[in-house]
Amino acid sequence: MARVFLDVGAHVGETLQVAMEPRWGFDRIHSFEPAPQCWPVLGEMADERVSILPFGLWSSDAKLLLHDPGRVGASLIEDKQLTGTVAEVEVRDAATWFEENVRASDEVVVKVNCEGAECDVLDRLLDADQLSKVDELLVHFDVRKIDSQRHREAETRSRLDAAGIPYRPAEQIFFGRNVHDKTVNWLSWYHATGIRRLRYSVVRRSEFAARVRAYELKQRPTR
Repeated sequence: MARVFLDVGAHVGETLQVAMEPRWGFDRIHSFEPAPQCWPVLGEMADERVSILPFGLWSSDAKLLLHDPGRVGASLIEDKQLTGTVAEVEVRDAATWFEENVRASDEVVVKVNCEGAECDVLDRLLDADQLSKVDELLVHFDVRKIDSQRHREAETRSRLDAAGIPYRPAEQIFFGRNVHDKTVNWLSWYHATGIRRLRYSVVRRSEFAARVRAYELKQRPTR
């Protein structure tokens, strides 16, 4: 059995940097990133355990337009674009990739952060019964940022619940000052057991809420 990490939406390696740390014990790490602007940074960061996959996952094999490529928030959804810059990128059928590359006997941890394409990816994996191979799934439901896609979050979450998939919306466990700290908190929670998990969920949630409140009070103008 191998311990495998899938980084769906790698950008410039904010999550990859954490996943590579020896303490998590990942034997293989697959980083999916369709934006060519990000590949050199990912390549410089990778070690022998890491596969940099120069495509995104989606509901089928296709060539699609990526809006704002290379930026934080780059999306396949046109409604989300900020700059008008686009690049044609490759996406591949998530179910086919999982069937060919993910073994049920492995311990599989997955982060999905693909700026509005997450429901297409997850629905496709559910249709093909491939998510049953996943032991831990963190999902950034970015469809809630897009008016035309917002309704899909509830639909996909209902399907995940019905299938008994062990998933976590990012806001439940992704706490910290930056992506590094948030990813550490999530993986610490996953690797902890029993009451120790409260440290990374309930306690960290309270700490983060307190910091946000303190910052808001600090920024409030004085009379």
